Amino acid sequence: MTNFTQTTLIESIGECCKKAHLSYSNLLPTQVSPGIFCFHATEMTDDCAKRGYCRQMRYYAREVGGEMVLC
Repeated sequence: MTNFTQTTLIESIGECCKKAHLSYSNLLPTQVSPGIFCFHATEMTDDCAKRGYCRQMRYYAREVGGEMVLC
């Protein structure tokens, strides 16, 4: 398991969120298990982007081979 700093952890999760079209607030996630982190993000749907109908939800990311991936 890689030891992420707070900054690299936030950046890694932010990159995963961009790929998944999620808006992440860059708040420090909560570690819920070794290598698994919980955070809140908003899915950037058309309704959210155009009309403001956005919903923040809980997401999880896990470390795989030194990188973070969404669960």
